[in-house]
Amino acid sequence: MSTQKTESANPQLIATCWTSAGDTAPMRSSERSPVPLADRISLVAQTGWAGIGLVHADLVAARDTIGYPELSRMIRDAGIGIVEVEFLNEWWTTGQERAAADGIRADLFEAAKELGARHIKVGAGMAERPLPLGTIAGAFADLADEAEEAGIQLALEATPFSHLRTTAEAVDVVTRSSSPSAGLLIDIWHTAKTGLSHDDLWKLVPMERVAAVEVDDGYHETVGTMFEDTINNRAYCGDGDFDSRAFVERTLEAGWTGPWGVEIISAQHRGLPVLEGLTKARDTALACFPVAAS
Repeated sequence: MSTQKTESANPQLIATCWTSAGDTAPMRSSERSPVPLADRISLVAQTGWAGIGLVHADLVAARDTIGYPELSRMIRDAGIGIVEVEFLNEWWTTGQERAAADGIRADLFEAAKELGARHIKVGAGMAERPLPLGTIAGAFADLADEAEEAGIQLALEATPFSHLRTTAEAVDVVTRSSSPSAGLLIDIWHTAKTGLSHDDLWKLVPMERVAAVEVDDGYHETVGTMFEDTINNRAYCGDGDFDSRAFVERTLEAGWTGPWGVEIISAQHRGLPVLEGLTKARDTALACFPVAAS
């Protein structure tokens, strides 16, 4: 059996922050999970995940209570080997907006270093009128240089409601930076919603610049705004229109050997008990991978 087949049949899956957070969602007045952190870590470990994601609100709450050394110990003692932190945003802003963004940046850099995070997820905000690509590229290059100095890997995600609406734009921004910390995050939901096929995706994206990959599912029909759709109507792998299995197959063929984030953000998922939701998210993701040969 080849190494790639072995790895694909036994993938390392990360329960990204919203997959384990319970009844909370991006852009709520508080993004902090209502699930006690110790319970959350235990549930992620119990359901067999290799990694856990934590959002800024959860991280600073842990820092200010138990501290990062204790949080790190809890995660490692549970047998969870991968940590990702999120969500770094507004890094292109100026003035008062930039001051607030820099505070979050400092928090996330601190958390990433203290927890030995694999990467920080980076967004491109919400925008009716995207900024010029050169402006975003210059700001991201500066951010990547700062991350490199701190020993941190960035994973930049294009989203169809942001300053970077397409994967092609995110590739352009990342490849303008020579820093090894400047990486891409590829999420099937955002690529599929912008009409990029799984085959064309890997003709466009240079694998050597990919820092993270996420798998989930969704629907071609958009309910509400694109942002409302992405936080309320994602589907478990295989339950939607995006052909998660083909995405996994094409991504493996393109050479991805890293872990896979599973990002289920939906009203359905938030309504389930966390144990049930984590189990369903992992089982449906695993069903997309090739079965090991006997």
